[in-house]
Amino acid sequence: MQLRGSRFKPTPEPPHLTAKKTAAYVAVILLGIGFLRLMDLHYIRSPFAAPPTPTRPAVSYAAEGKAFFDAGRLDQAIAAYQKAVGVDPKNPQLWAELARIQTYSSSMILSDASKLERMNEAQDSILKALTLDKEYALGYAIKVLVLDWTATYSEDDATRQKNLADAYQASAEALIRDPNNPLALAFKAEVLVDQANWSTALDVGAQAADLAPDVMDVHRAFAYVLESNGYYSRAVDEYKKAIAINPNLAFLHMSLGVNYRKLGETATDTLTSQNMIDAALNEFAIAAGLNPTDPNPYLSIAQTYANQGDFFAAELNAQKALSLDKTNPLIYGKLGVIYYHAKNYETAIKVLKCAVRGCTAAENEEQSVDVAGVSLSAGTLDFYYTYGSVLAFYGNTSGNCTEARSIFSELRASPWYDQTVEGIIREGEVICAKFESRTPTP
Repeated sequence: MQLRGSRFKPTPEPPHLTAKKTAAYVAVILLGIGFLRLMDLHYIRSPFAAPPTPTRPAVSYAAEGKAFFDAGRLDQAIAAYQKAVGVDPKNPQLWAELARIQTYSSSMILSDASKLERMNEAQDSILKALTLDKEYALGYAIKVLVLDWTATYSEDDATRQKNLADAYQASAEALIRDPNNPLALAFKAEVLVDQANWSTALDVGAQAADLAPDVMDVHRAFAYVLESNGYYSRAVDEYKKAIAINPNLAFLHMSLGVNYRKLGETATDTLTSQNMIDAALNEFAIAAGLNPTDPNPYLSIAQTYANQGDFFAAELNAQKALSLDKTNPLIYGKLGVIYYHAKNYETAIKVLKCAVRGCTAAENEEQSVDVAGVSLSAGTLDFYYTYGSVLAFYGNTSGNCTEARSIFSELRASPWYDQTVEGIIREGEVICAKFESRTPTP
């Protein structure tokens, strides 16, 4: 086979690069690199990028947060203000309002630890506000509120007193900058009453209410001062004024209900007592309607019925609260105490075990879920001594008195131990001693 083809012809000599051409090529390359670098730094947009979406302004998120707050949806209000400060982190007004709402939202949290966690968030927010503007009078006023409520949730007295002292100092800072600031005066009145300066608190609270009759916070604070002084009827009037301004805040209805309940339980005639109790139950029901997933209103309803001796209704409402938060040991504790006072000891011991020591789903006859026990604190003290008492009552069952003594030892070692607790402990120890004396020696 023969291969045929044209004779090989070499290609002509390639063109030579001149200095001008080389410079032009280098310039084009550098321009391309610079263009890509500017796109990386977002100074210019790629021609192939999607069109930009407009950034939502902070004022829009703030307006949304205010609307959520006015509607009583505090968690959503917090989320909106967090977005607002994300867009405009150097705005002290936004940080201060976030701190205020975070503080009020803590009232609807059951756990003391969770309350303090929320208050730590509020402290961070108000610190940022005052770091941005050291002369911000309203910021100092809200700092008073934050520190005073933090003091309320503090576990030890030394921390509580320090928070109250710092809150009082913040009120002075606010009033130096704005001597007639009604919020600074109102929140100062709260601090004063928490420091047991009863009469001064009344005067300052009344002054704030006169200066700002259309501000919810002022009437709420003055109502708290009146309530703390035992003026429940006047407190009811102030809470009503606060509710007239912001009718959708569940924590206001809860506070109003508590004062109605106090009036009902201290009334000297049956009709007045029943009317006040009915009014209390109505306020708690309103709070439940405003926050259908919140167990707190049902627990208040349960407590009201329990105080009246209607343990069946109390149990139903406590169980409703439990159905809304199935693993919360605090609700098990409250339900267990109700069972105990209803003399339903067999159920009380099981439910209180879930609250104090925790229980597995198999042990939990209420909701069939695992529950972690809650630690001993001021808010759980009655769970512990009631559990110890009911264990002692069933001391003839193996291990009950051993566990009861363990509970009693924890109570004696706690900061909340006092003569009332000691009386409960001794009663349980006497019962266990009687059971053990009847047990034959092997």
